[in-house]
Amino acid sequence: MNKTKRAIFESAIQVFSNCGYSGATMDEVVARAGVAKGSLYYHFKSKEELFIFIIKEGMNLIHDEVDKATIDIEDPYEIIKESAKVQLKYVYENKDLFKVIISQIWGTGERNNMLREEIKSLINQSSKKFKAVMDAGYIEDEDPVLLSYGLLGVLVSSALFELLSDEEYDNDEVVEKFMRYFESGIKLREKV
Repeated sequence: MNKTKRAIFESAIQVFSNCGYSGATMDEVVARAGVAKGSLYYHFKSKEELFIFIIKEGMNLIHDEVDKATIDIEDPYEIIKESAKVQLKYVYENKDLFKVIISQIWGTGERNNMLREEIKSLINQSSKKFKAVMDAGYIEDEDPVLLSYGLLGVLVSSALFELLSDEEYDNDEVVEKFMRYFESGIKLREKV
């Protein structure tokens, strides 16, 4: 992504986060990005196109970060742990993008459907990792898709906790707690 497009991307995230989709304007994006209006419209023909770009690019960045962090890890359990750590860190470092995603996930329009498809892509990536953990014998008879939605729930809850509380957020501590809860839940199911 070139410097101008990066400036537009980052300012658009702030504008959508602060104003919501309806209240966001291309003029505000231009003002925050410090670029000419023509530059914005050269890259993006409409607010909708810009919005779709920031969502897709944000999701691609999450995928890339997880892939980069787990590429040399062979132990499936450690892959899940590192994936959770990277995703929580990404959410923490990109709060405005996450606010935009959460604010648009429940609508009924085309934009909302596209966003849900992007989330499903993230779930699919996570499900493959959970399946590998099951295949390696760490977990028996679990649903990798449901576990992936559980991980997404942890991401959402952690982000909301950080956004709504005044407490300091420690990404590593949250990941460790998630893994303890994850392991504990499996042990409880084995006892039943």
